[in-house]
Amino acid sequence: MDVTVASVGGLVSPPHLLPYATAKFGAVGFSEGLSSALAGSGVTATTIAPGLMRTGSHERAFFTGQSEKEFAWFGPAASLPLLSMNADRAARIIMDGVLAGKPTVLVGWLPKVAHRVHGLAPGLTTRAMGIANRLLPGARSDQAGLREGRDAASGLNSKVVRALTTLGSKAARKNNERS
Repeated sequence: MDVTVASVGGLVSPPHLLPYATAKFGAVGFSEGLSSALAGSGVTATTIAPGLMRTGSHERAFFTGQSEKEFAWFGPAASLPLLSMNADRAARIIMDGVLAGKPTVLVGWLPKVAHRVHGLAPGLTTRAMGIANRLLPGARSDQAGLREGRDAASGLNSKVVRALTTLGSKAARKNNERS
């Protein structure tokens, strides 16, 4: 049994994450090829493609450019129930799919929609990601280096973002994402 954890970023290329998406597309291709190569052998290979999960990763993720503005959209997205999934629920979905020998497990509504829409209309998906890229904060040449999410959050000092990331911060404490 082989399990490759990729991402929705291996199904569609999200804005601002080109190196990440490149790696995840490679992982998806490898895992799908391995699944085909192992067919009939009794050994399974499963590709896991989760969307955002509430693990607290927004506090430990690294941001470049306008890090406060990047955190202001990523932190809530990685924390709000409609956009992210509880990590324990995701783990159950993943384990059920792996134990059932499924070749692909899409975790959450976003990977399911992204997979279907991209499969039917790849050009539309690429253009939509381009629009999202233009709507997100652009890089600024005067801001170099990486900032950790919790540092970007304190630099942002927004009560609204803090409220929107409450569930994500609770997950960070639970998952030991804090030092």
